[in-house]
Amino acid sequence: MASNSSSIRQQNPISSEHIQFSIWNTFKHHIPRFLITILVDVILPLVLYFSLQKRIKSIYALLIAGIPPLIMVIIKGILSRTFDALGFLVFIAFLISAIVALITHNPIVLLLEKSIITGILSIIFALTLIPLQCCQYYFHIRPLAYYFYQDLVPIKRHEVGLPDHIFEYEGHDDEHSIIKLSYKQEVAQVYEWFYTHCSSFRSTCYIITSIWSIGFLLEFLGRFTLILVRLSINNIVIYGHVILSSITIIMILLTIICIAKERQQTLRFIEQWKNDHLNIEQQQQQQQQQE
Repeated sequence: MASNSSSIRQQNPISSEHIQFSIWNTFKHHIPRFLITILVDVILPLVLYFSLQKRIKSIYALLIAGIPPLIMVIIKGILSRTFDALGFLVFIAFLISAIVALITHNPIVLLLEKSIITGILSIIFALTLIPLQCCQYYFHIRPLAYYFYQDLVPIKRHEVGLPDHIFEYEGHDDEHSIIKLSYKQEVAQVYEWFYTHCSSFRSTCYIITSIWSIGFLLEFLGRFTLILVRLSINNIVIYGHVILSSITIIMILLTIICIAKERQQTLRFIEQWKNDHLNIEQQQQQQQQQE
């Protein structure tokens, strides 16, 4: 085992090259998916709703407007085996609003339901900020931003300069244990290591989750205020989406700033960690070989 582990370390020497973080290189791969998501999940439902509500009842227009996000959820689930959270949220919002409006025959309730959904999201984000120490042996609930990192900013070991052997499991200390790791498994292991060892990454996860929790709460209060002042339904729909879009843009910008700052701190931490741990480990191996 020891010889295999040593060979892996020799095959994967510690790189002295300084790893640079680029916001553009990190997010450029997600721009097409982001634009398609915004088009299908936000713009297209609005266009369908305002086009159809002039010809049919608003309730039926809402049901039809919720179809594109549902199709996006199904396509992503089948083709890429990923979950489109935004599309699912928009579809559920339209579906719940239409069902409640059908039951109550009150179109104002339809708009209130969307506000309630963002309020619930705010609560969900906030709940993940609470550390559940009593349950740590059964499951780990971490800030939602931790899981968003893995989906939106996937990163592999070599991209941050982490050596392969620090992810080896006991009983699998051989070359094949590294090769068999899937892309998602490797990303999950990298972020697990970040969360365990790097305090700046943990803090950023809490900060980003708090930003989105507060943002959803503000959207809920803003849309609820529009309903209380008794604007027309069309004005509430328009202003509601303006509020949602504005708050979402602000939250995204703040999130990008937090990620950029965090990644710079994390890369510095990794360099320091390698100097403190891996170099000492190599010196010990060299001494053992000399003996």
